Amino acid sequence: MFYGTRTDWEDVSIIWTLEIDFLGDEYRFSSFPFDFEDEDGKSIPFIGGLEDVEVTQSLQTVGDISSEQDSLSFAITFPNRNIAQDQMNGKLLEGCQARVGYVLISQGQIISSYSDRPIIFKGIITTPVYGHPDREVGYVEFSVENKVFISSQGLLATVIGENMYLEDVSCSNALYVEPEFTYDRGLVEVQDIHRGKPIPWVFGELFSVQHSSGEDSSLPITPAYVIAFDPSGPSQPIYYLITGHVTNATSVNLFSNTGESDSSTVSSFVNIDNRVFSYVAIPNSSAIPHTVHPNDDRQVWVEWDDGAPFPSPVSEGDLKGGGDICLWLISQLTDDIDWGAWEALRPYLNQYSFGGYVNDDKITIYQFLQKNILAYLPIHVVVGPYGLKPILDMNQTGLDLAPRLSITANEDWERVSPIITQETTEDLANVITVRYAFNGVSESYSTFVQVQDKIPANGNLASISYIAHPKSLISIQRYGKKKKVVELDYCYDNNTAQRIAQDILAREALPIRTVQYSVSIRYGYLVLGDIVEIIDEDIGLNGQRCQIIQKVFSNNRWLIDLKIDENPNRYERNV
Repeated sequence: MFYGTRTDWEDVSIIWTLEIDFLGDEYRFSSFPFDFEDEDGKSIPFIGGLEDVEVTQSLQTVGDISSEQDSLSFAITFPNRNIAQDQMNGKLLEGCQARVGYVLISQGQIISSYSDRPIIFKGIITTPVYGHPDREVGYVEFSVENKVFISSQGLLATVIGENMYLEDVSCSNALYVEPEFTYDRGLVEVQDIHRGKPIPWVFGELFSVQHSSGEDSSLPITPAYVIAFDPSGPSQPIYYLITGHVTNATSVNLFSNTGESDSSTVSSFVNIDNRVFSYVAIPNSSAIPHTVHPNDDRQVWVEWDDGAPFPSPVSEGDLKGGGDICLWLISQLTDDIDWGAWEALRPYLNQYSFGGYVNDDKITIYQFLQKNILAYLPIHVVVGPYGLKPILDMNQTGLDLAPRLSITANEDWERVSPIITQETTEDLANVITVRYAFNGVSESYSTFVQVQDKIPANGNLASISYIAHPKSLISIQRYGKKKKVVELDYCYDNNTAQRIAQDILAREALPIRTVQYSVSIRYGYLVLGDIVEIIDEDIGLNGQRCQIIQKVFSNNRWLIDLKIDENPNRYERNV
């Protein structure tokens, strides 16, 4: 899609278009009639009959997946159709696809092409009102909702399958398929000690954790569940399932909650649903006792120090990067994905590394993704014309985002609002502590990162656990210390914990301030998320960077809401 460059928008006006697929027939309405010519020279008529459209586009809250935007209302007349009769005959307008866009016109000539005409709003028709006694029979009023269908599919059901519990059937071999569980070619008798437990999904890079002391060590992180034990002889091993899928690990270390430890080779088998499970065998000679009584409270936990637990479905290597996790899980939620936008940001988002295990059989993909991954990435996820897309948040990202435009307030950029502060001081936080690296045996977070105004004199701790941030200093000087503690259940990486702590500090240390400008139509090439540099001496903006967070077309002008950058590093401020 081609939105146009700055040059393309000089001395232009907009023709709005509405394209509707009505039961196999294509109807094309526009602000006034014109003909497009496609690449094959075929004339494609737009018949007019469309009033100017007021479209609102806005960024959503960081960490949320917004599956819909505001709907648009239309009143049009279909040629050669009786809408009331169509509806009575089951030819329903409701649910039909509609696309809203525009073309550019300059000096009476169309300068957009049919193949790259911008489509800025795409959705389905809802709530039609028809059969007006004083209107033509083709007249109808309706709304178009730009909505992405989000599946409510459970996370474990997607990864593990419907047989996601430790039961005889779900853990039994598929017949004549290799590899098969060595314990029994027939029906596995799952031991009662863990019968009914959800089978875990394990992902991420869990090799080692850098502790506050500066030392690295592996941690017991994920649970192991007994699936089989033969008590008929003293030398029989006990079998523990460690994941409900294939894994890249070849061996793991095992720890019990009573202090015993051992190591074991990882094996896999194909279960009755033709899914690959991974397990370990603990010999009778192991320090970990072979007690499998139903009331036994012994727990065994896995330390992953040799290979990551889950191969990435979207790239080579292991599933650990925030970009890969988002892209894969969102693709399980919906087909409406802006692949190009995600691919562009994926390398940056993959610098955030996540990992851990999921054995919650109730959590959906949407809930897990939003709560544990997106909440800690510096992006907005919004509905675009191609589906869900990410947009970097200016306040959080550590990137020095270059402005697309430098502008001085004038009649083309006329300020129409005061500067508005979005939060109260009670909403601020300027000392951020992030606890991470959850230890399954001790049931506690193993280490931390803290971002504040200065680094304490704590020797080695300062290099990895404490970060001084200029926004913290400014915020504490203005508002006093305001502490916040965040616990990351799916982070074992010090660099990621540092990034997340600094992102939260950057977002919450200072109030978010916004301002609105009424802008000439020739700046229509600017899109949500773009950075602009503003000089507006009346309100003290002297080359301040701002991010477009809302864009509305009304009365042949754009209303643009800007979020003002408060990053002191860019403006040599320390107070």
